[in-house]
Amino acid sequence: MSIIQQIRDKAAVLLTSLIALSLIGFLVQDAFVGKSSSAFKGRTSTVGTINGKKIDAIEFNGKVNMAEQGYRSQGMQTSEMMTQNIIESIWNGYIQDELIKTEADKLGLSLTSKELGNLLFSENAPQEFKQLFTNPNTGQFDVQAARNWFNNLKKSKKSEDLKMVTDQLINPLHTRLLTDKYNSLFSQGSYAPKWMLEKMNTDNSLFASVSYVGVPYATISDSLPSLKVTDAEINEYVSKHKEEFKQEKARSVSYVVFDANPTAADSAALFNQLNALKTEFESAPDAKAFITRNNSTLTYFDGYALKSRLQMEAKDNISAMPNGTVIGPYLDATNYVIAKKIDTRTLPDSVKCRHILVSTVDPRTGQPVRDDSTAKKRADSIFNAIKSGSDFGILAASLSEDEGSKNNKGEYEFSSVDLNLAKEFREFIFYKPVGSRDVIKTSFGYHIIEVLNQRKFEEGYKMAYLSKKIVASPETDNAASSAATMFAGNSRTLKAFDENVVKMNLNKRLADNIKEMDYAVSGMPSRPMVKWIYENKVGTVSEPFDLKDKYVVAAVTGSFEEGVQPASVARTMVEPILRNKKKAAEIIKKMGSASTLEAAASATASQINTVDTVRFADPFVPNLGNEPKVIGAAFNKNNHAKVSAPIEGTNGVFVVKVNQTGALPAANANLEMQKKNQEMQLKQFASYSTLESLRKAAKIKDTRREAGY
Repeated sequence: MSIIQQIRDKAAVLLTSLIALSLIGFLVQDAFVGKSSSAFKGRTSTVGTINGKKIDAIEFNGKVNMAEQGYRSQGMQTSEMMTQNIIESIWNGYIQDELIKTEADKLGLSLTSKELGNLLFSENAPQEFKQLFTNPNTGQFDVQAARNWFNNLKKSKKSEDLKMVTDQLINPLHTRLLTDKYNSLFSQGSYAPKWMLEKMNTDNSLFASVSYVGVPYATISDSLPSLKVTDAEINEYVSKHKEEFKQEKARSVSYVVFDANPTAADSAALFNQLNALKTEFESAPDAKAFITRNNSTLTYFDGYALKSRLQMEAKDNISAMPNGTVIGPYLDATNYVIAKKIDTRTLPDSVKCRHILVSTVDPRTGQPVRDDSTAKKRADSIFNAIKSGSDFGILAASLSEDEGSKNNKGEYEFSSVDLNLAKEFREFIFYKPVGSRDVIKTSFGYHIIEVLNQRKFEEGYKMAYLSKKIVASPETDNAASSAATMFAGNSRTLKAFDENVVKMNLNKRLADNIKEMDYAVSGMPSRPMVKWIYENKVGTVSEPFDLKDKYVVAAVTGSFEEGVQPASVARTMVEPILRNKKKAAEIIKKMGSASTLEAAASATASQINTVDTVRFADPFVPNLGNEPKVIGAAFNKNNHAKVSAPIEGTNGVFVVKVNQTGALPAANANLEMQKKNQEMQLKQFASYSTLESLRKAAKIKDTRREAGY
C-alpha cells in the first residue's frame, strides 16, 4: 500500500482535527459526499449567504459528514453536542474565509508557494499534519519524511488524492497565512511610547486622603411610585445606547422539569448486585475476562499503579488488602465499584534507560520495513557488540532507527504515568533492576535496552475493577415520563400550563434569549428542543422532551426579531440604571446647595467619613467598592479643600472634599518589559478587533435551521 493511500485512510482524522486547529475556526474548506439532494426537499438549498454569496446546503452537509466520520475513525462516538460544534465551526469557517479573501483581494495581498512550504515543513506546521510524520516513541516531527510524501503526492496521477489534500490541508493553511498577513497590517502598527508608560507609572503612584458624605441608593425604597420606570423611559434610554442593546433573533420559554435521575432504591439495587458478585470475582481465575463479561465501565489495565498515584477514596483499603481479595462495593463518583487486588510489587516512579531500535515496521505508516528474522539477527548482532565492549551511545547514534533518541545516545526518561509505552518495553525498564540489558521485541521491532537508573521506589498494585454506573431503573424513568406526559396533555395552553404548575406545586423555570442555532436551553443540551421552539408560535406547549436524566415540557412565551431590544427584554438591565438616576435626583434635591460636608450630612441624615489612602491605580474605594467617579474626584484639583458637586456614583450619591494628595515611592519600573507587554496586548486586540469589525460590517444571513440543522 502506498503512502498516498495511507494518507487517504488518515484524511478523515486530519480533517476533523483541522477544524479545531485555528483560533478563528475556519480550516475545513471543501465539500465531500454527503446527504443526497433528496434529503433537502422542502428545505432551503442554502444554509445562508455572506455578503450575497450563497453557501450550498449539500456542500455544507458534506463537510459536516466528513468531520463526523473523522471522529468516528479515531474510535470516538459522535454525539449531538459534537455535531453541533462541528456545524458551528464550519459555519464560522465559511464566514471567516469569505471575509478575509475579499479584503485580501482588495488590498492585493497574496501568498507564494515558498511561504506555504516554510510553514508546512517546520515546527509551526499544523499539529495534526505533524502527527502523521511523528515517531510515536519520540514525539519528533520528521520534516524530511513530510517533504518526501508531499513530493511524491505532487507526482501522483490520482486527481482525487491531490484534491483531497488541497482541500483539507493546503487551502486551510493558505487562509491561515492570509489572515495572519491581513492582521499584521493592523497589529504591527501597535506602539507604546515611553512618555505614556512613564506617565502611567507616575499616575499609578498617586494617592489622596478624602472626606466624603455618601448616601446609598438602597436607603430609598424601590417601591415608591415616583421611582416607577415606564416602557417609554426604557425605550428612550435604549434608543440612545443602541449598540449596547442590539439583539439577534431570539425566543423565550417557560418549562417544567420532571426528574428521572436514579433514586435511592436504584442505587441500593446496584449496590446489592455488585455485592452478590464479590465471591465469584474473588475466585475467578481470569479477572480480565470476569470484568469484561460483566460489562465493567472500567477496562482492565494489565499493569501496576503506584500507591501514591491511586485517586479513589478506597486507596487506603486497597493498600491494606491481601492479594487475591476483593473489597467494595464503594462509591467512586457516580459509580459503584468492587476491586480485586491481583498482585503487589515494588516499583520505581521514574526510570532512565537507553535503547537501540531495529524496526520491523515504519511507525508512521505501519508498513513493513524488514522481516522479523532479519531484524532479530541485526538486533542480536548489535547486542553482542555491546556485550563485547562497543560504546552503546555511538551505536545508537549510527544504527538506531528511533529518530527521537538516536542523537541523545539512545537515552530516555520515563515516569510511571507514561502508559502509552509498549507493554514489553515498559515491563522491562520498570521490573528489571538497574544494569539489566537485553533484546526485547515490541510491535515496532526489536529493542536493545539497558536500564540506567530508577528512582523513588514504592509499592505498586495490579488491580481489576468491576465498575457500574448508577442509573435510573425502568420504573424510575417510566414514572418521570408518565408524569411529564400527563402534565403536557393537560396543559395545551399557556393559561392551563401556569394553572397546572400551581395546582401540582411544580417549579416553573424561565429561559430567555434562546438563539436560533443554540444547542442548549438553560444549560440543558437539546438541539431538538431549540428547533421545536423556533418551529412553533408563542403560546404553544410541547410534548415531553427526553433529556436522558429528565423530561422537560416547554411553552413558548416570547418571540423577538433581530434589531434593538424592546423594553420587555431590556428592562432587566435598564430598569436599575434609570431607577438609580431617579433616586440620585431625590438625594441631590435633599442635599440642596450644601457647601460643606457638615451641611450635606445634616440634610441627608448621614455621617462624614474619611479615607486616608485612595489610590489612583485602584479600581475601587476602600469601604465603598467600585466607584470610579469618586476616584476621579479625589484627584480633581478643584475639590482640594472644598466640597465637590454631588457625584452620581455606582452605589449612591457622594460629595467629596480632598484633604491631601501625594505620591508613594515608586519601584524601579522596567519600562522595556512594560512596553513589550503593552504592545503585545495592543497586537492581540488589533488581531481580534479587525476580524470582529469585518464580521459586524458584513451582511450575513443564517438559514441553517431552514436547511434542517
